Formats: sequence, C-alpha cells, structure tokens
Amino acid sequence: MSKSSKPTILLVFILLLIATMFALFSVGIKLKYEKTLLLKDDTEKKLKTEEQKKIKLTAEYQSVTSEDRIFALASTDLGLIKNLEASTVVKYDSGKVEEFEKELKSKYE
Repeated sequence: MSKSSKPTILLVFILLLIATMFALFSVGIKLKYEKTLLLKDDTEKKLKTEEQKKIKLTAEYQSVTSEDRIFALASTDLGLIKNLEASTVVKYDSGKVEEFEKELKSKYE
C-alpha cells in the first residue's frame, strides 16, 4: 500500500462505521416504537374492558336499586307492606315559635 491510500482507507472505514452506527440506531428506534405501539394497544384493550365492566355494573346497580325490586324484596323477604295512608303532617306557627324562643332566652338570662 502506498502512502496515499491510507487516508482513503481510513475515510472509507470511518464512513462505514458511521453508516453502521446510523443503521443500528435506526433499528433500535424502530424496535422501541413498535414496543410502544404494542403497549398502547394493550392499554386500549384494558380500557375498553374496564369501560364494559363499568357499563355492566351500572346496569346491575340500576336493576338492584329499582323501586319494583326493592318493593318485592321488602314484601316477600321482610314481610313489609306499603303504607297507603297519607303520612302525618305537623303544622306550626312560626310566630309562636319565636315567642317561645324569646321566653326561653329571657328566662335563662
């Protein structure tokens, strides 16, 4: 080898080394990207599954808390009956309440 071919060989070797490093770097990035995509797909599947579970639980909750079901369970299991009479209404005069409050305050002062 002549003296002039050494720098050319060195330049070619450096260029091959740079090209190899670039290729390895791009392959590494591509693999990481694919791994991230798989993780994203798995996460989306889990999210859909959890959303379906939430919908099922909401439907079950609504069926359990429906008035008809509660009434049926109360009457069959507990022997309760529905009160058909109107509930007692207590009426009061706010003026009399204020008078009693004033009397109590004056009494304890």
